[in-house]
Amino acid sequence: MTFEEFIEEWRGESEFIEARTSGSTGEPKLIRLPKPFVRASALRSNNFFCINSQSRLHSCVAPDYIGGKMMAVRAETAGCRLTWETPSNAPLRGIGAKEKIDLLAVVPSQMLYILENKKDLPSIRTVIIGGSPINASLRDRIMASDLCAYETYGMTETSSHIALRKVGNEWFSTLEGIRVDKDDRGCLVICFDTGEVFRTNDLASVESSNRFKINGRIDNIIITGGKKVNPIDVECRISHLFSTPFIITSSPDLKWGMKVVLKVERGEKAGGRPVENHRAWESEKKEEEAASRLFEKLREVLSSHEMPKVIEWVDKLPRTANGKLKR
Repeated sequence: MTFEEFIEEWRGESEFIEARTSGSTGEPKLIRLPKPFVRASALRSNNFFCINSQSRLHSCVAPDYIGGKMMAVRAETAGCRLTWETPSNAPLRGIGAKEKIDLLAVVPSQMLYILENKKDLPSIRTVIIGGSPINASLRDRIMASDLCAYETYGMTETSSHIALRKVGNEWFSTLEGIRVDKDDRGCLVICFDTGEVFRTNDLASVESSNRFKINGRIDNIIITGGKKVNPIDVECRISHLFSTPFIITSSPDLKWGMKVVLKVERGEKAGGRPVENHRAWESEKKEEEAASRLFEKLREVLSSHEMPKVIEWVDKLPRTANGKLKR
């Protein structure tokens, strides 16, 4: 789908828009969102970011998914200018340094290029980062820059983000008219003042009805040797050891039931800070040596049942079409 096609759909007579879920935790599915619900979401974001008819919005996210669609709806709702580009990991190259963007939508992999080429890119008032969590290295670089950037929390079913946190903050804050709670599983429940309720599989800590943080997904919990391992928690605690993307996952094991597996992308640069000699990983012998050194570092951080039984080097980790890691 193109932005022109979606805008035509939005302006059409249908009472719904169609959107496809990301597929990060299962098969993508097509859902229908009532236009009044979608418009209310756009208004909340526009109010938070002070978007008006004089603003310019730019999307580096495709309109195939809700993140791109909502940039169009925000612009339509505010009556302001919308520009976009074909998604890539070298965003904004066609926009001059003298131009200005009030709200820019990106995924984490695009932020690295923006940080490294900021002097050649347009002036950006605010960046919203969605699709997947950002790692510690990228978070540190954003905080060290002068960019105003927010991480988003939401899903297709809630018509994009329902909460935001400025990069560097621990807690998400909900937008106006939205409250959160936990169910008996410890998972986040999202409640709209208009009556809609969404139960998630995201394990959460809830500080108040409008402040929370996410601790992983209940359906990603790994049971190994009878003990539970939260892969998101483990990833957070070991992220300082890596400069390339990585993921904690699992595979069946005769002894343990499931065994913890660490997958690491090969590459010389990610997050801008080399930690291991990535060139050495090109040979099997050197990869074994790197794994041995990495195991030593992991033992300093993780308990025995959290320790990966296997480290695998891969050229690319599997991702959905909009950049989310597929567990």
